[in-house]
Amino acid sequence: MTAPATRATRAIGAGLLLAAATLAACQKPAPPAKPPAAAAAPAAAAAPTATATGPDAEAVKAFLQGVYAHYKSSQGDTFDPLGRNLPQVFDKDMGRLMAEDTRLLKGDLGAIDGDWLCQCQDFDSIVATITVHSTTPTTAKASADFKVFDRAQHNDFDLVKEDGAWRIHDMRGVSADDPHGLSLRETLEQEIRDLQKPAAKKPVKGDEAP
Repeated sequence: MTAPATRATRAIGAGLLLAAATLAACQKPAPPAKPPAAAAAPAAAAAPTATATGPDAEAVKAFLQGVYAHYKSSQGDTFDPLGRNLPQVFDKDMGRLMAEDTRLLKGDLGAIDGDWLCQCQDFDSIVATITVHSTTPTTAKASADFKVFDRAQHNDFDLVKEDGAWRIHDMRGVSADDPHGLSLRETLEQEIRDLQKPAAKKPVKGDEAP
């Protein structure tokens, strides 16, 4: 009775082996592992500062070129952008700040002790390269690059259109000596606040300590 059972067991085992062999033959080998992804490429360098175009940009550029035309020679030009010529260069609000600063100084020398347009007190000949970076119908941003006695200078401008003409609303000079200084407007506002502070009360003579 055991022989038939053994033969049946062997037949079943042989069938299982044949089925396993057939399944293995049908299976495709697994694809090779992909190499690790290459490191991401470094981000592209920042694009150069944009340059604006159009009628407003051309008008802003012509205005600033006209302002700096006064600096092509130090001989014979009485241009005074922070004095008598201020209305032709700066907006009315800057004029108001300058007038208030002058009033509070009462003839003393304040923080504005030079010409901010050239960042200098003396110069020989200045030729500025004007770049207009952005414009809207009423505002613009621009810059000027030039040299004063071989020293490179850079000015950034915020401009507004006032009564149909472009005027400087604020400006900031950037140089190796002062790369992060206050703007002209910030300097005036700070000085006005300081000048408006009440002076420290001096002790009365009889109250002085012995």
